[in-house]
Amino acid sequence: MSHSVTVQIPGATSNCGPGFDTLGIALTLHNFVELQLTPGCGDIVPAQHGASELTASMVQDIASAFFSHTGLLTVGFRYDIWGEVPPARGLSSSATVRAGVLSGLNHLRGTPLSQEEMIRIVSRFEAPDGVAACFKGGFCLSRIDPESGAYVNSVRYEVPHGLAMVVVSPDAEVQTRVQREVLPDSIPFFDVVKSINSLAWIVSAFASGDYSRLQAAVTDYIHEPYRESLCPFTREAIRAGMEHGAYCGWLSGSGSSVLCVGPQAEAIEIGKAMLKVFEVNGTPARLLKLRTANTGLRILPA
Repeated sequence: MSHSVTVQIPGATSNCGPGFDTLGIALTLHNFVELQLTPGCGDIVPAQHGASELTASMVQDIASAFFSHTGLLTVGFRYDIWGEVPPARGLSSSATVRAGVLSGLNHLRGTPLSQEEMIRIVSRFEAPDGVAACFKGGFCLSRIDPESGAYVNSVRYEVPHGLAMVVVSPDAEVQTRVQREVLPDSIPFFDVVKSINSLAWIVSAFASGDYSRLQAAVTDYIHEPYRESLCPFTREAIRAGMEHGAYCGWLSGSGSSVLCVGPQAEAIEIGKAMLKVFEVNGTPARLLKLRTANTGLRILPA
């Protein structure tokens, strides 16, 4: 049995407008997790000095969940985490960490868990839309239990590379916990109706492969209006992207990144227009011209 493993995990955009905790799309932006089993009494240590307390806590929690769920003897390991997915930007960075550690341990301990079981475990800590996309790749539609809120299953659709995912990621970090606190306890009935209509139409576009249906398809009244105070210029950036060829756009996850979907041929102009909105408002941001990652989490060759 191997004593070390490296896992590649794509980041993801989640919610996709009205698809709160339901829709996720894997992106061609990856993180990597390397695990190496160590002798001793089960200590978990970072390979690099200065690892953040938040990352260390995530690694400890998901490792405990693995050994608790499988009933296997706890073992120690050294971990190293690096990659391209910026933390706290709504691109599923924390999901990549937890998914990478869990799948790495699963590989090193003889694969006792199926992919669905691993998604279910990580979804105890993360919203399932981003988690499913990180594991499976493509466009994912997740089902949750209406009583418990637990992940049940997900459906995946492949997305052609001709569809661009253009992301503008401001320098400001936004914690999901803080963004959930600004959400209301109730939403007006017709706001829900309009959001459900938009959600169904978005799914129809990805399920049918007719991406022209995405034109002005995103109408969300569930979370984006309430998160604008912590993610300013979201609407303006989406509007600018659509004026330069994007079909639609949304606040990625809980922010602060903003994503527009459009043809690859228009991606550069879409991105420039979105980025300009932040620049003229004095907000440093990074432009990412991406596609859908149809390959999800991978155990890399030794």
